[in-house]
Amino acid sequence: MTTSSAVPAPATSAWRLLTPPHPASLDDADAWAYRGIAELHVTANKADLGNADGSPTPIGILVGMNNQDYMRKLRQIAVVDTPAGPQVVGTALVFLHVHSNPELAISFVVVHPEHRRQGIGAALARWVQGSARAEGRTTLLASIDFGPDRPAGETLTPASGSGEIAADLPGVLLAQKLGLTLQLVERRSRVDLPVLPEAVSRFEAEARAVAGDAYRVHTWTAPMPEEWIEQYAALEQALSDDEPRGGLEVESDVWDADRIRTEDATIAAKGDQYVVTAAEHVATGKLVAMTMLQWNDLQPEHTNQQSTVVLKAHRGHRLGMLVKAVNLREHARLRPGAQRIYTWNNEENPHMLAINIALGFVPAGGSADFQGPL
Repeated sequence: MTTSSAVPAPATSAWRLLTPPHPASLDDADAWAYRGIAELHVTANKADLGNADGSPTPIGILVGMNNQDYMRKLRQIAVVDTPAGPQVVGTALVFLHVHSNPELAISFVVVHPEHRRQGIGAALARWVQGSARAEGRTTLLASIDFGPDRPAGETLTPASGSGEIAADLPGVLLAQKLGLTLQLVERRSRVDLPVLPEAVSRFEAEARAVAGDAYRVHTWTAPMPEEWIEQYAALEQALSDDEPRGGLEVESDVWDADRIRTEDATIAAKGDQYVVTAAEHVATGKLVAMTMLQWNDLQPEHTNQQSTVVLKAHRGHRLGMLVKAVNLREHARLRPGAQRIYTWNNEENPHMLAINIALGFVPAGGSADFQGPL
């Protein structure tokens, strides 16, 4: 679910819900729906978040729907019929874990700013509930994005006390009507590029001085080197196991070598690229820390930070800063035209937040996770 802008809704227009067709490629006539979903996200994100950097691409939607091995995806759209054909004015997406969380459904709902307050969001939410129940799910998690402006009025805070969200956002009101309660707030942060090379070099040098000769750094671009796939999967599993969840009732997801290969194939199919820096513990030959930056040339202005993790047994050696600083340097070399990088952190993860703040990241909105029984 997303926030709403202050754009007033026009007179009620006739809309209908339907399951979007799944085309074989974007060249098919049926690809209008995935293109429409992408356009809807661009419009809604500009209105709600201030920019469209986080919007999915049509090819990303298509490839994501093709990849159902570890996370099944159900979609529904609201359309308004126009002389040029159906226009997508709302969309709902349900994620269903395949190998974990058998009771959980995760939902996202987006409505076009000019078509809000017409019942579209409520209808899509009812579809989410019905679809989740039909899949045997008993718990619903709804994620609501919000922009960088501080709330002017009443706010909601999870029980942990970390983070807040405006209480009057339409997505928040809808989540509460569904019986969901706020459990976790995640911060979206942005750093404008370039980060000064001398600053990156200083952070790297300071981190290397603490890490010493006990650790060796490796950097690579896609595809994932076969020699590191098993260990990379173990790092993703550690992140899934250790990441703070606030009050969310969510199990660790399952990561293995096959999933890394599947994710790598999905990344390539979307046209994405990435750079990874990992730290190897020299004495054992094991990877104990890693970070990834990922981008798509269809969106040339920004890059997204993906996973960053340091195994518990190797924390305290500045490995988080080391791999992030090296990866920033390599990203600058590989993608000199990028203007900004985004990263997400749970508000309950002060250590990683501190590293990002030191590197120049500033708050740029976030998301709030609401959860409750179906």
